[in-house]
Amino acid sequence: MGPAINHTPLTNTEQISGTRVVNSVIIPAGSAIDPARTKLFFTKNPSVFTDSILMTNTSGNNWTANITLSGAGTYRYFLMTADAINRYAYAPSPGSWYTFTAATDTVKPVITTTPLPNTPKTLWPATVTATVTDNIGVDSAWVRWYKNTPSTGLKRFNLANTSGTTWSNPFNSTQADVAIGDSIFYRVIGRDISALHNVDSTPLYSFKIINIVNACVGTGTSSSNYPYTTYWEDGRTDMLYTAAEITGVGGSASYIMKVGFNVITADPAPMNGFKVKLQNTTQTTLTGFVASGWTVCYDGVYTIPGTGWQYITLQTPYYWNGTSNLLVEVCYNNAAYTYYSPVNATSIAGMTWGQYTDLPTGDGCTAFTAGTSQAIRPNICFNISPTLGTENNGILTPVKYSLSQNYPNPFNPVTKINFDIPKQGMVNLKIYDVLGREVKVLVNEVKTAGTYSVDFNASEFASGVYFYRMESNGFIDVKKMMLIK
Repeated sequence: MGPAINHTPLTNTEQISGTRVVNSVIIPAGSAIDPARTKLFFTKNPSVFTDSILMTNTSGNNWTANITLSGAGTYRYFLMTADAINRYAYAPSPGSWYTFTAATDTVKPVITTTPLPNTPKTLWPATVTATVTDNIGVDSAWVRWYKNTPSTGLKRFNLANTSGTTWSNPFNSTQADVAIGDSIFYRVIGRDISALHNVDSTPLYSFKIINIVNACVGTGTSSSNYPYTTYWEDGRTDMLYTAAEITGVGGSASYIMKVGFNVITADPAPMNGFKVKLQNTTQTTLTGFVASGWTVCYDGVYTIPGTGWQYITLQTPYYWNGTSNLLVEVCYNNAAYTYYSPVNATSIAGMTWGQYTDLPTGDGCTAFTAGTSQAIRPNICFNISPTLGTENNGILTPVKYSLSQNYPNPFNPVTKINFDIPKQGMVNLKIYDVLGREVKVLVNEVKTAGTYSVDFNASEFASGVYFYRMESNGFIDVKKMMLIK
């Protein structure tokens, strides 16, 4: 044990003459600090330290000294002290040193942002958030954008420094300014505080204004084993959500395209015979399983992709009339058990009915008729299209092919890739490593015209740069993404 030196290293500077102050806190360990052996060592460019000066005790444990600058270059320095019983301390450790550059700065700021996904009109204006860093310091950041084509007029809004290196603000626009199907093009620009005011920007990103909204019911954080009760081979869960609850979070008479649950822990095993059923109802509470009236909207095998909000894309979209309460049933039939995939839930009595066990024959979707009432109900999000109009299943038919930048990016380990196809055709979407080797096929099938979203789970891959390539009806596009674990 001996004295300790606490020091915040100096950063790069454009100052090339005069002095820079080096402050430190030197904490003794039972023996007084020796001022004659408390020094600052520094040099420019070489690693041989030829200059040293005594540090001054300004108050308490605070010590200071000045580095004299002698023009542009790379400066290195370290601190040393000793106490009355000859115990030495260094900052950084012996054989190391702090480094800063004194020179006119030509380094551009670094801007990192997750491109915005397609945005419902009801949620416009969207908010742009970016991380902006610089070796000297950031002066400002802003967004330049336009709607559909530059001829509609270039607009700009400043980003506010909300905390640390984070800059954020919503678009300077209102819902009346945009229509479903509009494309928004934007880039984030940053400027540093250097004498040259170096500027850099992101690529030009784009997204669409869409007629899809998320109506999410429930904000509780209780852990519910329902509806993914895969600690057992078979399970069935009925959940009731009132019209008032759905309209209260933005829902209206709608085609439900997806349903999602907020997963706390994800079981990687698939659920076979997995079904999602929906129906409009006048029921206000559940006293047992509902035996009839269901529309089967998903029927197949489902594996929970990961934690957080995970959506099931319905094979048959369901029309909710906007006034009835809504019943949702999830059931499955496995031949083996693994463990639960609990989801976030909210305490509310009489709205969830469930049963699970190992069935040697039959499956939970048909064999379970008893069950019990649950005190908590899983939180749920309904991904819906308020109107159909001339759209296909509530989604505007794209006017051109496009492959969007994945988001989030960088990611770990799951990211989303969106793409548009204006007419039916074969779609190939593949992942390649940095050497150009194909490592994953995400899509290889005929798809109708529409906007699609595909999840890429890279849990089996190493960190690094990957590329994804889409091809359809002669359209080809390739984009880069970064996996960081």
